[in-house]
Amino acid sequence: MRAMLFCTMNDFPAYGNLSGYSVKGHHACPICEEDTSYIQLKHGRKIAYTRHRHFLKPHHPYRRLKKAFNESQEHENVPIPLTDGQVFQWVEHLNTVFGKTQKKDKSKTFIWKKRSIFFYLSYCSDLDVRHCIDVMHMEKNVCDSVIETLLNIQGKTKDGLNTRQDLVDMGIRSQLHPRSDGKKIYLPPACHTLSRKEKINFCQCLRQVKVPQGYSSNIKSLM
Repeated sequence: MRAMLFCTMNDFPAYGNLSGYSVKGHHACPICEEDTSYIQLKHGRKIAYTRHRHFLKPHHPYRRLKKAFNESQEHENVPIPLTDGQVFQWVEHLNTVFGKTQKKDKSKTFIWKKRSIFFYLSYCSDLDVRHCIDVMHMEKNVCDSVIETLLNIQGKTKDGLNTRQDLVDMGIRSQLHPRSDGKKIYLPPACHTLSRKEKINFCQCLRQVKVPQGYSSNIKSLM
C-alpha cells in the first residue's frame, strides 16, 4: 500500500510545531508573516492582530466603514503568501537545535524556527496547502469567548476595565470609554450588554441545548 500526506489537521499551537513557523509574538500569522498587522495592548498586556478587512474583496462595503471598526477605511489588499518554493528556501538551511540550552540572540527575530520533518518528503515542497486549522477548535474558542462576554462572567469576559482603557489609548469607541466620579469607575454598557432578565432568558434557552461543562455553575448562579 502506498500513502501520501495531503495535509495535517490541527489547532494553532500544533500548526507551529508541525510547520516550524513561530505562531507567537508580533508575526504570528503564517500568511502575512512580517506584514502581520498588530497592536501591543498596554493595559490588556496582549497582542491584538488587526486590519482583517484587507482580506475582503476590494469593493466590499465593510472596507468603507469607520465607526464600526477603527475610525478609518481599509484600502490595502491582502498580502501575497509565500509560494511553496519560497517557504522551502527559508527553512532549507536552518540548523535546528532542540531543547532550551541554546541561548537566543534577542537582537534578531526568527519567524521560522526549524525545518519541518515533512520537508524530507520529496513532494512536500510542491503541496499548495501543507497544514490546516481544525475548525472545531476555532469554533469552540470563539463560542467560549462570546458566551463568557454576554454573561459577563468574572475573569472570563473579554469586556473589562483593561479593554476599555485600551480603547482610550487607541482613540476609538469614545462612547465606551470608562468614566470616573472620583470614587468609582463606571463602564458604559455596550451594545451586547444584557440585563439580568435577559441573561436568565438566555440561560433558559441554553438549558434546552447541550451546554459546555464550564458554564453549568455560572448558569446556576444567574438562575
